[in-house]
Amino acid sequence: MVTDVQGVERLRARDAQAFRSLIERLEQPITGYLHRLVGDREVALDLAQDTFVQVYKEIDKTSEDLALDAWIYRIATNYGLRYLNRKRLKQFVRLESREDFDQSLAVAGPEDQAETRILVHQALNMLKPIDAAVLQLHYGDNFTYEEIAQVVNMSAEAVRKRVARSVEKFREVYGEKMPSTKTNHAGAQRREPKRGDA
Repeated sequence: MVTDVQGVERLRARDAQAFRSLIERLEQPITGYLHRLVGDREVALDLAQDTFVQVYKEIDKTSEDLALDAWIYRIATNYGLRYLNRKRLKQFVRLESREDFDQSLAVAGPEDQAETRILVHQALNMLKPIDAAVLQLHYGDNFTYEEIAQVVNMSAEAVRKRVARSVEKFREVYGEKMPSTKTNHAGAQRREPKRGDA
């Protein structure tokens, strides 16, 4: 995490080069995080763009000792959670079932990795958005509990407990989604999401 008083001052002064440098440094990590969170690359790109627009609009309202990266990830997380909540509301209204997984996508052989990604996304999609977010931040982006606490605005201990509970929920949901033909490999496949599960 970056706490860069001088950098924040430059951003607050609307320094164009400071904004360019910030976007160059964080655009890919933020987009990757959002992609893993919402499961859609195009949506993630839009949400990342919205995040940086919000940073530009709100930076002058922040304090000079701002934990910059945590603040930006908090904005991105809020956009991602709002998107997921709207999406889930639509799914609920349409009465979409949990059994939407297209079994034709579950193909044995070299495609197993793609199948695993699909199952991971589906399992994450079954969790509460905030639970999916803390798992993505901790296992996908290697954030510490303290860093996540700054992003989601709760204590580090509350984050640690939420991550632990979310891992159990993820394992339970992921186990339910495993095709019955894969039961021999369930132990090997059942894991927390890691960087690259996009």
